[in-house]
Amino acid sequence: MTEKLPLNDKRCLALAWLFFVLVGTVHAQSAQVDSLQRRLTQTLPDTARAMVLERLGSVLMYSEPLEAMKYVREGLAVAERADFPLGISRNLNRLGSIYRNVGSYAKALEAHLAALRVARENNDLAGMARVNNSIGILYSEQEDHQRAVEYFTKTKTLAQQIGDATLLEIALTNLASDYAWLKQLDSAQVFALRAYEMAVRQEDKNSTSVLFIILGNIHYRKKEYPLSLAYFRRSLPLSRAMNDQRNLGQTYFEMARVFHETGALDSCRIYAEQSLELAQQVNNPKNILDASTLLTEFYEGRDQGKAYQYFKIATAARHQMFDRKKVKQIQALDFDEQLRTQQAQNERAENQRSILTRTLITGLAAVILIAFLLYRNSRNRRRANVLLQKQKDELQATLTELETTQAQLIQSEKMASLGELTAGIAHEIQNPLNFVNNYAEVNVELLEELLLEGGKELGERDEGLLQELVSDLADNERKILHHGKLAEAIVRGMQQHSRRSSGNRELTDLNALVREYAELAYNGMTAKDKPSKDVLTLDLDEQLPKTAVVPGDIGRVILNLLDNAFYAVLKKKENHPESYQPTILVSTRQREGVIEIRVKDNGTGVPREIIDKLFQPFFTTKPTGQGTGLGLSLAYDIVTRGHSGRLEVVSEVGIGTEFIAVFKASL
Repeated sequence: MTEKLPLNDKRCLALAWLFFVLVGTVHAQSAQVDSLQRRLTQTLPDTARAMVLERLGSVLMYSEPLEAMKYVREGLAVAERADFPLGISRNLNRLGSIYRNVGSYAKALEAHLAALRVARENNDLAGMARVNNSIGILYSEQEDHQRAVEYFTKTKTLAQQIGDATLLEIALTNLASDYAWLKQLDSAQVFALRAYEMAVRQEDKNSTSVLFIILGNIHYRKKEYPLSLAYFRRSLPLSRAMNDQRNLGQTYFEMARVFHETGALDSCRIYAEQSLELAQQVNNPKNILDASTLLTEFYEGRDQGKAYQYFKIATAARHQMFDRKKVKQIQALDFDEQLRTQQAQNERAENQRSILTRTLITGLAAVILIAFLLYRNSRNRRRANVLLQKQKDELQATLTELETTQAQLIQSEKMASLGELTAGIAHEIQNPLNFVNNYAEVNVELLEELLLEGGKELGERDEGLLQELVSDLADNERKILHHGKLAEAIVRGMQQHSRRSSGNRELTDLNALVREYAELAYNGMTAKDKPSKDVLTLDLDEQLPKTAVVPGDIGRVILNLLDNAFYAVLKKKENHPESYQPTILVSTRQREGVIEIRVKDNGTGVPREIIDKLFQPFFTTKPTGQGTGLGLSLAYDIVTRGHSGRLEVVSEVGIGTEFIAVFKASL
């Protein structure tokens, strides 16, 4: 049977909200299981037994997925033994749905594609419609909603072709959900209302419940919150009547989200906690992620312990759903399927060309027999044209294949970069947060001890102990403040790193800009670490023309490069207090149509084996707590992406380092 799953919405770490709908039929009543199991005890033909086993898998796939998988695999074996294509296709499709339900997306897609091939080979239009719907659900769960719409549209077309009202209702519902996620709300509402009319005619309470959720989300997206809540409340009694824990938990989450937006925070917390509890009971990782993320946001600033507890739950659910290896496996399988389809199309085209060529040759031979001399030149021209067309077709096919491969490589690189950046953020922020939590716990114990001692009679108090406790509390608070500011610096650096500059380029005196930010960098050093002013030397090209740049962005580049230079020379000064004279040279030059800004120091230098990592986000050579690892990464992005230039580094350990920023002298 084709599945309907409820609408979900995802709130990421950046707190940007998104939603999608997963639609399918879920009937998990024990009476159905008992009835189907009794049928298996009877003597049945293999074809009927294969379909009963598939139906058992459908009933149990959400409540007992392992048991469901056992029945479906048995059904597949029976269908293959009986050479029953319909049973093979249905059981393969159900196997894919079970894999998808437990988060094994690569195996799910593999099973669905195998089911689709069997259905196509046997012209099973209903089977093709069901499998296309299942693949659409998988892509929807993976947030590739454009691909999901393509597969649901195929389901709708096939359902209309065979006159299957149930499949048509499912396709319309799924299209409504994914069009909503794509923010095409008018289209989503049209499909949802069409599906709702069909569900009412068919007295399908489960579909009606799901469609109320979809319509509620559409009005939520339109910020029509009272109407949105009205639809969600209409869904609740239907889900409770059918004991549909998945739909019920999803509806609780949607209501919690509306209450959060409207400021009804107590209601938000209550419904979000109920949603999380139900999602954990039925092992629904998407609902677990949604509810725990919302609760994390709710408790931030109120109860950091609970906020961290829900953050860990959200992280585990996100890892289960969006593991990068699983995504890559899906992409690889999808790519292989596209290649197989393309190869089949090429073979058919080649066969058609071969038949056409043989026909032309036969006709030409007959014409040549009648008037060889008259048609000799014409025949030669035809052969030349056929050869040229074949070469053109081969070149076009090669170009198409290269474009497809390039797109796959770009997507893989994006996913790899996203994973590395997420891991870096989590690692860097966790360190100061651990310090804050640890010192806060110690302060709680010290305060308890301070209250105990302060509650004693005046003559019984240990004044020395009281003084020591107060001193320890003050020290710990300073440490908490220090590490809190470090976490704040990491977040601020990430905001600067990810922010797209809104400034416009303007003709700028780069020499004046260098002087201004060099003074700013020097003054930014602490009084304890500030070197003498003769350490910093400016060598500016007075013939330098004004250059079209974003002044604030280039200023940040200069500031970050000088901060690194000051750190390097002061670090070296600590180890060579007598014999070492720190030197930093900032120079500007115009060379062959480009502008160079160089920052050179005679500090500690950078080892050759890590020099390629300097511009990676969160990579730093400084000790923990002294740097976020975002300064050079930000500078690199500003120069290379913001100004189409390049940022180079030359360094030798013990000798010093030079950074060279190069960009065009004009727009």
